[in-house]
Order: sequence, then structure tokens, then C-alpha cells
Amino acid sequence: MKVLIVKTSSMGDVIHTFPAVEDARRHRPDLTFDWCVEEAFAGIVALH
Repeated sequence: MKVLIVKTSSMGDVIHTFPAVEDARRHRPDLTFDWCVEEAFAGIVALH
């Protein structure tokens, strides 16, 4: 299953979303996450 995370306004919101994504991955390894973020935050998401 694919999940789209949309966080376009704040780097803090992006960073605070990471633990929820990790928990979801741990409990549902079939999930695939895509992100829609400001271009300036894309590098942070790519490292995660």
C-alpha cells in the first residue's frame, strides 16, 4: 500500500513526522511512503 505524506509548510513538521513513519513501517512493512514537501526540505526526507 502507498501512503502520501504532505507537509509543505514547515521543516519542523517534516521532522516530527519521521517517528510516525518509522512506527508505521515497523508494524506494516508492506507500506511505501512518498513525500510532498517544499523543495528545500527534500534533502532531509531523502536522508531518512
